[in-house]
Amino acid sequence: MNITNLPAAEWDLISFFDNAREYAGTAGGGLLALMGTVGVIWGGVLLIKKLMASQQDQTSWIKILGLIFVGGALMAGGFSLISNIAEGGQTTIEDLGGGMILLQGFPGSTA
Repeated sequence: MNITNLPAAEWDLISFFDNAREYAGTAGGGLLALMGTVGVIWGGVLLIKKLMASQQDQTSWIKILGLIFVGGALMAGGFSLISNIAEGGQTTIEDLGGGMILLQGFPGSTA
């Protein structure tokens, strides 16, 4: 085996954290997709149970639809869906942080 055929590895702290973030995103995305699949399956089971049962079934339609829709979104989107939602939250927080300056002129403010 020739040692020049091996891939070059970087052994610094930045590369370590970049690789850890990438691995966590991949593993977490797989876990979220698995949880989404379980949610869709369980929502389908509850839907059939609700349709076949008489008045004794207390499962709400909102819970069933939530399991199916949110589970389907996680199954299809995984980590990228959650990441996009988080990025939207970051934008909102940054916008609100810039808008806080407008509140300084209201009566009763300490500024």
